[in-house]
Amino acid sequence: MGMMQYNNPVIRLMVKAANMMIVSFYWVVCCLPVLTILPACAALYHSVAGVVMGRGTGVTKDFFTAFRDALRPGVALTAVLGVLTALVCFGIYTGTKIWSVGIFGTIYMAAGILVGIPLAAMLVFVPPVLARFEGGTSVIVRLAMYFSGKHLLRSVWYLLLLAAAVWSVEFFPLLLLVIPAVYMDLIRGGTEKIMNQYIRESGLEQEQEAAPEEAQGEEETSALSLDRMLDSSAGEDSHG
Repeated sequence: MGMMQYNNPVIRLMVKAANMMIVSFYWVVCCLPVLTILPACAALYHSVAGVVMGRGTGVTKDFFTAFRDALRPGVALTAVLGVLTALVCFGIYTGTKIWSVGIFGTIYMAAGILVGIPLAAMLVFVPPVLARFEGGTSVIVRLAMYFSGKHLLRSVWYLLLLAAAVWSVEFFPLLLLVIPAVYMDLIRGGTEKIMNQYIRESGLEQEQEAAPEEAQGEEETSALSLDRMLDSSAGEDSHG
Protein backbone atom coordinates (compact mmCIF):
# COMPACT_ATOMS: atom_id res chain seq x y z
CA MET A 1 0.00 0.00 0.00
CA GLY A 2 2.86 2.33 0.82
CA MET A 3 4.11 2.28 -2.76
CA MET A 4 0.69 3.38 -4.04
CA GLN A 5 0.34 6.39 -1.76
CA TYR A 6 0.43 9.71 -3.59
CA ASN A 7 2.97 11.16 -1.14
CA ASN A 8 5.38 8.33 -1.91
CA PRO A 9 8.56 9.81 -3.50
CA VAL A 10 8.43 7.28 -6.35
CA ILE A 11 4.81 8.16 -7.15
CA ARG A 12 5.57 11.89 -7.01
CA LEU A 13 8.49 11.39 -9.39
CA MET A 14 6.30 9.43 -11.79
CA VAL A 15 3.58 12.10 -11.67
CA LYS A 16 6.14 14.83 -12.31
CA ALA A 17 7.59 12.92 -15.25
CA ALA A 18 4.11 12.38 -16.70
CA ASN A 19 3.26 16.07 -16.31
CA MET A 20 6.52 17.03 -18.02
CA MET A 21 5.67 14.80 -20.95
CA ILE A 22 2.19 16.32 -21.18
CA VAL A 23 3.35 19.94 -21.17
CA SER A 24 6.17 19.10 -23.59
CA PHE A 25 3.61 17.63 -25.98
CA TYR A 26 1.41 20.73 -25.64
CA TRP A 27 4.48 22.85 -26.35
CA VAL A 28 5.28 20.96 -29.54
CA VAL A 29 1.70 21.31 -30.79
CA CYS A 30 1.50 25.01 -29.95
CA CYS A 31 4.84 25.70 -31.70
CA LEU A 32 3.59 24.33 -35.02
CA PRO A 33 2.14 27.67 -36.26
CA VAL A 34 5.71 29.09 -35.80
CA LEU A 35 4.48 32.56 -34.80
CA THR A 36 3.30 31.07 -31.52
CA ILE A 37 6.71 29.73 -30.49
CA LEU A 38 7.35 32.30 -27.75
CA PRO A 39 3.82 32.09 -26.28
CA ALA A 40 4.26 28.31 -26.22
CA CYS A 41 7.63 28.66 -24.48
CA ALA A 42 6.11 31.05 -21.93
CA ALA A 43 3.27 28.60 -21.25
CA LEU A 44 5.78 25.78 -20.89
CA TYR A 45 7.83 27.74 -18.37
CA HIS A 46 4.70 28.72 -16.44
CA SER A 47 3.53 25.11 -16.29
CA VAL A 48 6.89 23.73 -15.20
CA ALA A 49 7.39 26.47 -12.60
CA GLY A 50 3.85 26.08 -11.29
CA VAL A 51 1.76 23.01 -11.99
CA VAL A 52 4.59 20.50 -12.29
CA MET A 53 5.98 21.70 -8.97
CA GLY A 54 2.65 21.14 -7.22
CA ARG A 55 0.83 24.44 -7.73
CA GLY A 56 -1.95 25.50 -10.08
CA THR A 57 -5.31 24.09 -11.09
CA GLY A 58 -4.17 21.41 -13.55
CA VAL A 59 -1.61 20.89 -16.27
CA THR A 60 -3.92 21.39 -19.25
CA LYS A 61 -5.87 24.34 -17.87
CA ASP A 62 -2.81 26.21 -16.61
CA PHE A 63 -0.80 25.62 -19.78
CA PHE A 64 -3.46 26.92 -22.15
CA THR A 65 -4.42 29.79 -19.84
CA ALA A 66 -0.79 30.92 -19.81
CA PHE A 67 -0.58 30.37 -23.56
CA ARG A 68 -3.65 32.53 -24.16
CA ASP A 69 -2.35 35.30 -21.88
CA ALA A 70 1.02 35.38 -23.65
CA LEU A 71 -0.41 35.07 -27.16
CA ARG A 72 -0.82 38.73 -28.11
CA PRO A 73 2.62 40.06 -27.08
CA GLY A 74 4.23 36.69 -27.80
CA VAL A 75 3.23 36.54 -31.46
CA ALA A 76 4.64 40.03 -32.07
CA LEU A 77 7.82 39.13 -30.21
CA THR A 78 8.22 35.92 -32.19
CA ALA A 79 7.88 37.79 -35.47
CA VAL A 80 10.26 40.63 -34.58
CA LEU A 81 12.90 38.58 -32.76
CA GLY A 82 12.62 35.80 -35.34
CA VAL A 83 13.44 38.18 -38.19
CA LEU A 84 16.26 39.76 -36.17
CA THR A 85 17.72 36.36 -35.29
CA ALA A 86 17.52 35.23 -38.91
CA LEU A 87 19.34 38.36 -40.08
CA VAL A 88 22.08 37.94 -37.47
CA CYS A 89 22.51 34.24 -38.31
CA PHE A 90 22.67 35.06 -42.01
CA GLY A 91 25.24 37.75 -41.27
CA ILE A 92 27.42 35.36 -39.27
CA TYR A 93 27.07 32.69 -41.96
CA THR A 94 28.08 35.19 -44.64
CA GLY A 95 30.96 36.34 -42.46
CA THR A 96 32.33 32.80 -42.24
CA LYS A 97 32.54 32.79 -46.03
CA ILE A 98 34.32 36.11 -46.44
CA TRP A 99 36.23 36.64 -43.19
CA SER A 100 39.54 35.53 -44.72
CA VAL A 101 39.12 37.68 -47.85
CA GLY A 102 40.10 40.94 -46.19
CA ILE A 103 39.68 43.24 -43.22
CA PHE A 104 36.09 44.02 -44.18
CA GLY A 105 35.12 40.37 -43.97
CA THR A 106 36.77 40.03 -40.56
CA ILE A 107 34.97 43.12 -39.23
CA TYR A 108 31.69 41.94 -40.73
CA MET A 109 31.91 38.56 -39.01
CA ALA A 110 33.06 40.06 -35.70
CA ALA A 111 30.13 42.49 -35.73
CA GLY A 112 27.72 39.63 -36.33
CA ILE A 113 29.14 37.67 -33.40
CA LEU A 114 29.08 40.72 -31.10
CA VAL A 115 25.41 41.21 -31.91
CA GLY A 116 24.54 37.53 -31.86
CA ILE A 117 25.88 36.70 -28.39
CA PRO A 118 23.83 39.27 -26.42
CA LEU A 119 20.82 38.53 -28.63
CA ALA A 120 21.03 34.82 -27.84
CA ALA A 121 21.54 35.56 -24.13
CA MET A 122 18.48 37.80 -24.15
CA LEU A 123 16.34 35.25 -25.97
CA VAL A 124 16.69 32.62 -23.23
CA PHE A 125 15.11 35.04 -20.75
CA VAL A 126 12.19 36.06 -22.98
CA PRO A 127 9.90 33.06 -22.21
CA PRO A 128 10.26 33.33 -18.40
CA VAL A 129 9.72 37.10 -18.52
CA LEU A 130 6.74 36.70 -20.84
CA ALA A 131 5.28 34.11 -18.46
CA ARG A 132 5.90 36.09 -15.30
CA PHE A 133 5.33 39.73 -16.24
CA GLU A 134 2.47 41.50 -17.94
CA GLY A 135 3.37 44.13 -20.53
CA GLY A 136 3.93 45.04 -24.14
CA THR A 137 6.71 43.78 -26.37
CA SER A 138 9.09 46.62 -25.46
CA VAL A 139 8.73 45.88 -21.74
CA ILE A 140 9.37 42.16 -22.23
CA VAL A 141 12.45 42.81 -24.39
CA ARG A 142 13.86 45.41 -22.01
CA LEU A 143 13.42 43.14 -19.00
CA ALA A 144 14.97 40.16 -20.80
CA MET A 145 17.92 42.33 -21.85
CA TYR A 146 18.27 43.62 -18.30
CA PHE A 147 18.31 40.15 -16.75
CA SER A 148 20.64 38.66 -19.36
CA GLY A 149 23.05 41.59 -19.15
CA LYS A 150 23.13 41.63 -15.37
CA HIS A 151 23.56 37.85 -15.15
CA LEU A 152 25.72 37.20 -18.19
CA LEU A 153 27.44 34.06 -16.88
CA ARG A 154 24.09 32.51 -16.03
CA SER A 155 22.86 33.43 -19.52
CA VAL A 156 25.85 31.64 -21.05
CA TRP A 157 25.12 28.60 -18.89
CA TYR A 158 21.49 28.61 -20.06
CA LEU A 159 22.68 28.78 -23.67
CA LEU A 160 24.96 25.78 -23.11
CA LEU A 161 22.05 23.86 -21.58
CA LEU A 162 19.89 24.81 -24.55
CA ALA A 163 22.56 23.63 -26.98
CA ALA A 164 22.78 20.32 -25.10
CA ALA A 165 18.99 19.98 -25.21
CA VAL A 166 18.91 20.61 -28.97
CA TRP A 167 21.75 18.15 -29.54
CA SER A 168 20.01 15.44 -27.48
CA VAL A 169 16.80 15.86 -29.51
CA GLU A 170 18.75 15.64 -32.77
CA PHE A 171 20.44 12.48 -31.49
CA PHE A 172 17.16 10.91 -30.29
CA PRO A 173 14.07 12.76 -31.62
CA LEU A 174 11.62 11.09 -29.20
CA LEU A 175 13.26 13.08 -26.41
CA LEU A 176 11.33 16.06 -27.79
CA LEU A 177 8.42 14.75 -25.71
CA VAL A 178 10.24 15.47 -22.46
CA ILE A 179 13.38 17.56 -23.06
CA PRO A 180 11.54 20.94 -23.42
CA ALA A 181 10.08 20.62 -19.91
CA VAL A 182 13.35 19.28 -18.50
CA TYR A 183 15.22 22.30 -19.88
CA MET A 184 12.70 24.70 -18.31
CA ASP A 185 13.02 22.82 -15.03
CA LEU A 186 16.80 23.19 -15.12
CA ILE A 187 16.67 26.96 -15.59
CA ARG A 188 13.62 27.48 -13.37
CA GLY A 189 15.37 27.78 -10.00
CA GLY A 190 17.93 30.40 -11.00
CA THR A 191 15.50 32.34 -13.16
CA GLU A 192 12.84 32.50 -10.45
CA LYS A 193 15.47 33.72 -7.98
CA ILE A 194 16.55 36.49 -10.38
CA MET A 195 13.01 37.64 -11.12
CA ASN A 196 11.88 37.48 -7.48
CA GLN A 197 14.92 39.51 -6.43
CA TYR A 198 14.12 42.12 -9.08
CA ILE A 199 10.50 42.32 -7.91
CA ARG A 200 11.58 42.81 -4.28
CA GLU A 201 14.26 45.39 -5.06
CA SER A 202 11.92 47.34 -7.35
CA GLY A 203 9.14 47.46 -4.80
CA LEU A 204 6.75 45.63 -7.10
CA GLU A 205 6.07 43.05 -4.42
CA GLN A 206 4.43 45.71 -2.27
CA GLU A 207 2.24 46.79 -5.17
CA GLN A 208 1.11 43.21 -5.66
CA GLU A 209 0.30 42.86 -1.95
CA ALA A 210 -1.77 46.04 -2.12
CA ALA A 211 -3.76 44.73 -5.09
CA PRO A 212 -7.34 43.40 -4.70
CA GLU A 213 -7.61 40.00 -3.05
CA GLU A 214 -8.63 38.22 -6.23
CA ALA A 215 -5.46 39.42 -7.96
CA GLN A 216 -3.04 38.53 -5.19
CA GLY A 217 -2.43 35.04 -6.53
CA GLU A 218 -1.33 36.36 -9.89
CA GLU A 219 2.40 36.78 -10.47
CA GLU A 220 2.16 39.18 -13.38
CA THR A 221 3.22 42.79 -12.97
CA SER A 222 1.75 45.70 -14.89
CA ALA A 223 3.53 47.23 -17.86
CA LEU A 224 3.29 50.71 -16.34
CA SER A 225 5.09 49.63 -13.17
CA LEU A 226 7.75 47.80 -15.16
CA ASP A 227 8.39 50.79 -17.39
CA ARG A 228 8.84 52.97 -14.33
CA MET A 229 11.15 50.52 -12.62
CA LEU A 230 13.24 49.91 -15.75
CA ASP A 231 13.64 53.64 -16.33
CA SER A 232 14.71 54.20 -12.73
CA SER A 233 17.16 51.30 -12.92
CA ALA A 234 18.67 52.73 -16.08
CA GLY A 235 19.00 56.12 -14.44
CA GLU A 236 20.73 54.66 -11.39
CA ASP A 237 23.16 52.69 -13.58
CA SER A 238 24.07 55.80 -15.58
CA HIS A 239 24.68 57.83 -12.43
CA GLY A 240 26.73 55.01 -10.97
